[in-house]
Amino acid sequence: MRRLVAVCAVAVLACGPARALHLSEQGGVAYLSGSIEEGAADRMRDFLAQKRAQPIRILYLYSPGGMVSEAIAIGDMIRKAGLATAVDAGRAYCDSACTMVFAAGVRRHYVNADRMEEGLAGHFGLGFHLSRTKGDARTPAMKSEAGSDKMRAYYARMGVPRAIDLCQRAAINTLYRPGGRTALAMGIATSLAAP
Repeated sequence: MRRLVAVCAVAVLACGPARALHLSEQGGVAYLSGSIEEGAADRMRDFLAQKRAQPIRILYLYSPGGMVSEAIAIGDMIRKAGLATAVDAGRAYCDSACTMVFAAGVRRHYVNADRMEEGLAGHFGLGFHLSRTKGDARTPAMKSEAGSDKMRAYYARMGVPRAIDLCQRAAINTLYRPGGRTALAMGIATSLAAP
């Protein structure tokens, strides 16, 4: 089973998170990679509604994040379906709005997070920041109070209210990556072991 998960994880990494949302599955394990943009919640709804021989039990995440509203809708579906979520901090990242999807898991596995260094550096693991506007060539990205308020309310509803504390540790152009001990102590992760 571990070998199968490792093979599937490599396949997810090959998809590349810079692409549009991609959903796949192998047995009772599903994989979400790519950006959480407009229409992502509809894709997740269709994916979960598919008939399958074996129900999905766990959702691995590898995403740079995206839209708060889409992440909230996806998170609500994950919680309703009773799925566990997982991020392998040794090889994948779950940034920005993806952390909201992670928070929706009935069990939240932060695999290999006990080996990572906590803070503003690093490339893998959970990456938190407050909501911000996208910005463009003429207008810089700015904090979005309305988006951050939605995040705060959502994290609280999912039972991980202290996640917003990690968001507040990041500057506008950075991500705060908690180590495994911090994620467990704050209730963001329920396990540092693979499901």
